Formats: sequence, structure tokens, C-alpha cells
Amino acid sequence: MHRYIVIGPPGTGKTTFLKNKVDELINNKKCEPNEIAYLSFTVKAAEEIRDRVNKKNLKEVELKKLYPYFCTLHSLAYKRLRLQPGEIMDEIDYEDLSHSTGRKFVNKMKKGNGVDISMPTAQSQYQDTINLAYAKYPNDKDRIEKIFREVKLFDYGAKSTILQMDKDLTNYKRDRHKLEYVDYFNSFLECKNPPPLKYLFIDEAQDLSAHQWMVVDMIQEISKPLETYVAGDDDQAIFRWAGADIEHFINMANDKNNTVIPLTQSYRVPKLVHSLATKMAQSISNRIDKQYNPRDDVGERQVLAFRPLNKTLATGEWLILCRTHEIVKQVCNTLDSFGWLYKCYGKSIVKEEIVDAIRTWTDLQRGKKVAGSRCDNLYNFMDSTRLRRGYGVFKGDHTKYYDVSDLIGNFGLRENINDLFTKSLNWYDVLNAKGIRKRLSYLRKIMRDGNKLDDKPRIEVSTIHASKGGERDNVMLLTDLSYGPYKSSKDSQQGRDDELRVFYVGATRAKRKLVIVHTTEAQFEFEPIFFHERQAG
Repeated sequence: MHRYIVIGPPGTGKTTFLKNKVDELINNKKCEPNEIAYLSFTVKAAEEIRDRVNKKNLKEVELKKLYPYFCTLHSLAYKRLRLQPGEIMDEIDYEDLSHSTGRKFVNKMKKGNGVDISMPTAQSQYQDTINLAYAKYPNDKDRIEKIFREVKLFDYGAKSTILQMDKDLTNYKRDRHKLEYVDYFNSFLECKNPPPLKYLFIDEAQDLSAHQWMVVDMIQEISKPLETYVAGDDDQAIFRWAGADIEHFINMANDKNNTVIPLTQSYRVPKLVHSLATKMAQSISNRIDKQYNPRDDVGERQVLAFRPLNKTLATGEWLILCRTHEIVKQVCNTLDSFGWLYKCYGKSIVKEEIVDAIRTWTDLQRGKKVAGSRCDNLYNFMDSTRLRRGYGVFKGDHTKYYDVSDLIGNFGLRENINDLFTKSLNWYDVLNAKGIRKRLSYLRKIMRDGNKLDDKPRIEVSTIHASKGGERDNVMLLTDLSYGPYKSSKDSQQGRDDELRVFYVGATRAKRKLVIVHTTEAQFEFEPIFFHERQAG
């Protein structure tokens, strides 16, 4: 077996390289698709490359059969263990456990939008600490004690609480014969039953935990693939807080028994962004030394000492990147006050159901007939005072069409209230039920400014972590360090390196223009890198 380490800096086409290699293997009949394992950090990434090598426009079910091992490591373990849904901890299990112990347990695996993250987070500091201990020290009985030496306890009595939660969780799973994500790996490692493979691909390898590397090593040992391709970029390793073993990937690249394949041409990053990003990367103390070239475009770079959201973002499409969820919320509140349409974490802030309800009422006002299904949605957002008693829901036929007179005559819509004729009321007088009331002023402002609620949002707000793998012509990077656990960056070189990696990922999302907005905290921490040469670009 030979191992290739593919080093892919931002925008250098790492996914394309791997896709082309998979294409080559299949087209040259070196193997069948089911003799290739493509293991990635998320379901979305695995499905993307699977879809890109699909030449026959096969349906989803057919694709899964043809490429059964294009998945996450957890999914592979699940398949090879032949697990059933009833064997897995679900929402009800965590609710039962919370009720019986008096402590809050939540489902660790977050699924949706193709995401099945391999190092799950629970949105709970207690449970996250347990997750981290298993990710970093999978075989150590004292894993919880060890993790306490590395993380700061966040409140008095946290240690005893976490130890008890770990014990309660273990007992619950044993008594009810249930498994969690960590148990997949342990069982998979015990049974040693990987699929027969000729080629193994590991994507985003810098994000794998020690536990996951044990699984990868077992697969290589038992399956004995002819070639293994391990792809990643240590400078973009931003999941150490979830247990990522960055040093393992670095050591593999430095192992002379492996062949390093450097990708050296970025198809995303322009020159002025590249020069800043290079300074950031070279300031990381423990990394793989690498060089890559920017695009021919010079690009733009600007550094500002405040958040000029109203002026800078007035035109064009933008991705606003924040260090924490708290800053995301602040930015969203500001955009709300402007009355601008935007996305948050990839989803439009205005729900399609609300847009349809507004359209439905507008159509009814104009004398049009609308489908019963649309009336049903309309009633979900209707002010209860606009309906007669007993008509809180629409009771008509979803397939038939109704006008406003029908709704008044047969389905409980009041004809007038306080001497106001119902037919003449605006949508914001009618649709102010729970779920829309808080957004009412924002929605009205959007429409007053001449925008349409179904316009494509030109602004997206996200944390840097959630944006990994994405790109945008214009990026605004907020370096606010006033919230969160990253303050440890002041306490150790490793912590500072980790923060540099996060900002490096954020900066290299920009294809044309990068605007960096700093605060006192960020300036203090990273002054030599971010805020010199302020006039550049």
C-alpha cells in the first residue's frame, strides 16, 4: 500500500483533484465503484463528489448502491455494523435521560441539509466536554480527568457534574442497549470488518480526531488498499475544540514514507488577499511549510475600525463572517434595522410560508380566487381577532379555490372589525399572529424600500466555522473577540495558532474583495498581521 498526502490550500481544487482521481480509477477499469471508499467530514462533502463522478444521471437510490462507501466515517461504521435505527440514541432517549437525572441531555448528532458532522456538538458545555474527551482519548479510562487538565472549568462544580453525566449516559445506554456516535467507532474497531477496498480517500483529514484516525488505521490494516489518498490543509484546521488531531495530519505529511502532492495554484484567492493570508499562515508556529500562487487578479483589501454595514454593504453580494454566534446575532439585528433581505447560515431570514401568506391575502384583496392549501397557510398567520370563534384553522378543501367572500361566508373570516371593512385591510393588519408579529416591522420596511420579499438575498451572515468550504466575491471579516472561549488564545501558543487558522479560513473565502473590521480585542491580539499597511488595496 502506498499513501499520498494531498496538501490543498484554499481554492486550489482539492475536491476537483480527488474527483479526477476517482474518475481515472473507474474509467480505466482499475476498480469498481464499490471498491473505493471516499470518507469525508460531512455527508454533504461525500455526496458532492459522488454526484460529480456520476456520468449516468442516476437517481439518489441508485447512486447510494453504486457508491456505497462515499460517506462519513460514522456512516461507514453504521453500515458495516448493520445497525438499525432503534439501536441508536434519539431525541426521546435524551429526553428520558434528562427527565430521570434532572440534567439536560441533548441529541449530539446534528442532521439536516446534508450535514452529518463527524465531531458532533451538543450546544452544551457539559456534554461538549464529554464529547471532546472521547474524541481525544478514546481508549483512556481517565479521559474525563485528562480533559479537565486541558480545558478551563466554566463554573463551580462543573467537574463533578460532568463526571456524573458521563456515568448516567453510560448506564442508560447499557441498560437499554443503545448506541451513540462514539460507540459506532468502538464497535467497528472491535469487529474489524471494513469493506474490501482497492482505494481509500480521506477528505478534510486535518479535521479528524484521534478516535477517527484509529478507525482509518484499522481500515488500512485490514482492507489493505493499493493506494490511500489523504487530503487536507493544516492551515485550515479549525476544529481542535471538537477534538481534531491536527498534529497527526502534519506528521503524516512529514513522514518520508508517504508521497506529498502539493496543489500550488489557487483559483479563488486574489493577490492582495493572498499576501495577507500568507502572513497569517506563516505566523502559525506548528504547520506544514507550503507555497501556493494566487489568481492573476489583484483584488481589493480594506481594513476598517468599525462596522460600516450601511455604507459598505449597500451594493453587491456579501458574505459577512463572524467569530461567534453572538456576533452573528448582533449583525442580524443591524440588518433588520436597515430592512435588508439577508440569509443567516444559508437560510433566508424570511420564511417562504410567510411570503406565501402575504401573497395570498394580497390576491384575495384584488378579488382573485386562491387554492385552499394557500388559505390554510394564510390562517396559520392570521390575527385571531380577524376570525370568528371556532375558526382558528382553515376547514375548506385544499384542492378547491376560494375568494374573500367565500372565506367570510363559510370559513369564519370576520367581515368587519371596528368599522373597518375586512376586504380593505392591508396584509400587516391581518397577518400578525405569533410567528410573524416580531418580524412585522422588518417585513414592512423591506417592502417600503421597494424590495420584494421573494427577492434573492444578496447578503449572508455566518460564523467562520460554518462557512468553511464556501466562497464569495465580497467578504467582510469581523474580528471581534469579545465573546467566547477563544480568549484562551492569549494563554498559549497553540491557542493563538488556532485563532490564526480560524481567521485564515475566513479571509480566504474572498474571491475579489476582503474587508476586515477590527475591534480593540482583535487589534491587541493580531495587530502585526491584520492592521499594518491599512491602505493596501
